[in-house]
Amino acid sequence: MIEKCYYIKSSSINPYYNLALEDYLFHNIPANSLVFFLCQNQNTVMIGKNQNAYKECHLQAMEEDHCYLARRSSGGGAVFQDMGNLNYSFMMYMDSYDIEKQTQTIVNALKSLGVPAVISGRNDIEADGYKVSGNAYLTEKEHCLHHGTVMLNVDKEKMFRYLNVSDKKIQAKGFDSVVSRVANITEFNPTITLNQLQQALLQAVANTYGPLYELNISGSLDEIIEHYHSYKYIYNTMGRFTVIVHDYYSFGELQMYVDIENGTIQHIDMFTDAMDVEIEDKLHKLFDNMHIDDNSFKTRLFTLFDRDMHADMGKIYLAIKRYMAY
Repeated sequence: MIEKCYYIKSSSINPYYNLALEDYLFHNIPANSLVFFLCQNQNTVMIGKNQNAYKECHLQAMEEDHCYLARRSSGGGAVFQDMGNLNYSFMMYMDSYDIEKQTQTIVNALKSLGVPAVISGRNDIEADGYKVSGNAYLTEKEHCLHHGTVMLNVDKEKMFRYLNVSDKKIQAKGFDSVVSRVANITEFNPTITLNQLQQALLQAVANTYGPLYELNISGSLDEIIEHYHSYKYIYNTMGRFTVIVHDYYSFGELQMYVDIENGTIQHIDMFTDAMDVEIEDKLHKLFDNMHIDDNSFKTRLFTLFDRDMHADMGKIYLAIKRYMAY
């Protein structure tokens, strides 16, 4: 149960520092508390934990424009962030974690600023049918993280220049392009300032959870920053592969690179924007070292996945089976 609410606003606009600070806060939540974190990242493409950086981004354009590439700890898709975007994070223990309640708190803040915000789908907030905020989630033991973005006045031309959103995802969501789907909240109220947005979010959190107290931290973040800034973590380089599976499933987009020898899967690399960060581990358990035959597949499938995921897993299996090289 939440007995005390804390907030912290980062003074840095470096994405690696802010990811490290969020990571530190997430792993050190005070007992019976909520921690609400606000930050901004300068000119950054932020990809989900299991995404392929080479596929999700126009890396050459980003390099030319000195745009940061960063990988967060949660699932979901790639987003562009600049100083027209505000990031928020809810951190608390499992017994108080309620995604709908947390998301509604953000909606309440936006409504107080004259934005006709509503919860939409699995992880979005929309206004008049346009996405103005996206959310992602992470749980580790009893620690829970819900973080998201609010597009205040993001440069959508840069978003289009840096993000490489697949045609499959655009078609699945019924939009012509990623830019046509999103809107800044200043398009609904041009007078909104960053300070007003920050204050509205803090007030909405206080209205929902109780008075907010500023949180100060001590100790070095250097090792955590190094982790988020490392080439290995950001690019997650792949091994060789034989078969490529790429499609859009109920859990999100999946790219799978499958190395097969003598009818047995030897190695898999995969990238996905699935909100469930555990999906990668489950897919490895399903397919790693599996001899490709229907009985082997079904035995693992029924052990690892609930029935509502069987159709998706069967579709992936058939794609591997169809294109495998003996």
